[in-house]
Amino acid sequence: MLGKEMMSIRNLVYALCLTLSSVVFSMVSPSWFGVWVGLEMNLFGALLFLVNNKKKTVTSAFKYYFVQSFGSSVMVMSIVLGGWMGEDAVLSGLICGLGVKLGAVPFHFWVVEVLDGIRPSCMWFVLAIQKVVPFCSVCQGFQGGWVLVALSGASAVVGSISGVGSTRLSRFAGYSSVAHTGWSLAACFGGQVVLLYYLLAYWVSLGGFLSLMGGDGYLSSVSGGSVRQSPFSLGISVWLLSLGGFPPFAGFCGKVVVLMHVMKWSPVLAFFLLGSSVTSWTYYLFVMSMSIIGGSKSVYPEWSDRSVVFVFLLAIPFLDLMELLL
Repeated sequence: MLGKEMMSIRNLVYALCLTLSSVVFSMVSPSWFGVWVGLEMNLFGALLFLVNNKKKTVTSAFKYYFVQSFGSSVMVMSIVLGGWMGEDAVLSGLICGLGVKLGAVPFHFWVVEVLDGIRPSCMWFVLAIQKVVPFCSVCQGFQGGWVLVALSGASAVVGSISGVGSTRLSRFAGYSSVAHTGWSLAACFGGQVVLLYYLLAYWVSLGGFLSLMGGDGYLSSVSGGSVRQSPFSLGISVWLLSLGGFPPFAGFCGKVVVLMHVMKWSPVLAFFLLGSSVTSWTYYLFVMSMSIIGGSKSVYPEWSDRSVVFVFLLAIPFLDLMELLL
């Protein structure tokens, strides 16, 4: 037993070092080839996080590996074709490869499948840390253009509509991630500072919500004649409000900043983003209302109650930064 624990800790440390070093390597790389090498290093580090002794995690890891490898293949082909044509890279192929890695529409079908069966901590890792390099690459190389507008608007709308009525945590987090991917791509119009501001608001809200969940179960559903109650609490409700972009929480600040910058580039995209946000509110409020009606209790009641104060305190620095970025 001790040997297994030591092996698990060793694998975790190795995966963490590999992931962090790959992110730094990609961020400082002067070429697309270097970005691709860093993404491949990052992929192998992620697999060590995803896999444990359960069969479902192995299946999810295999799906994630296959999809990310496909995205990398598209990027490599674009770099090679660009070299033959005397260009740095074929930009349309690169943004498609990065779109696959991000799970942007129409490359979003893998997101829910990968999240199904893995731990909430791994969900946060896949939806947050693994998207740092692709988002920053898109922001640096594709700041503007109709392709970015199309990916952003389609992801926001499809993610919000698909998430309506989601009953499992994996589907809820997955489709919510697709919608937030659209908003994150829109944040690229404002530059890296706006992008990181929005990503930080989303990651903190998502992390707070997932930390209160006991695992990938039903948020609210009736199955087999009995109600499967969700782990509900005031803390989960407040984190959901922040994740959905309700004022005055961090998620609201991020969306306001993004909208102000998008209005300067494409008012049409801003309209689609607003529509997707309103649609998303329906299933955020649906989850909260069903949990309240069912009388569910939190899995971690002590941390849940304390986190309410943390959510409100967290909104203060985001409100201050929002004034500087507008």
